[in-house]
Amino acid sequence: MPPSISIDEGLLKLRKPCIEKCWRIWEKSSFNIHRGVIEWADTPCAPVDDIAKRIRAGVNSEFKPGWLRGFAFGTILHLNSAPTDFCEICQHIDRRNKAAGVWQWAVVVFDQDRVALGIHTWMHGFLRPVYESVLNQLASQGYQCHSVDAEIDPLIDTLRKIGKVCHAIEGIGGVIR
Repeated sequence: MPPSISIDEGLLKLRKPCIEKCWRIWEKSSFNIHRGVIEWADTPCAPVDDIAKRIRAGVNSEFKPGWLRGFAFGTILHLNSAPTDFCEICQHIDRRNKAAGVWQWAVVVFDQDRVALGIHTWMHGFLRPVYESVLNQLASQGYQCHSVDAEIDPLIDTLRKIGKVCHAIEGIGGVIR
């Protein structure tokens, strides 16, 4: 039986799913922010790409991401065993924005083994406290929890480095035009 997971209602509200009846869904939707979390208690033992495709399709139908306000989401996936391509899960955590929703993190829970693995994008934002809370709740229920941040996108990393150099030059009296 999956552990009991709760999310602070000040951040996200639990709501009934429309299409994916086997999911538990939390959402925050306002004029300028749209965030969601999906818990899939009976995630099928299928290739990671198939699981990710179903999640992306479900996100599109359950949350209807729009261009005006970006949509970001996290997932809590419960698996009985790791698919042979399990390491590919890291490839599905987004490293930059996507119009159809940014998959910011996944907590993969192996309930039989009482282990939880968290993968978070390199950038931390509104959903980071939810991610940390899920891992803390699992740890308090006796799960071994491990967390890692995905690598930074190469383009963003280069731009950050350029920005640091420009800032340093400006700091010693140089002018950049």
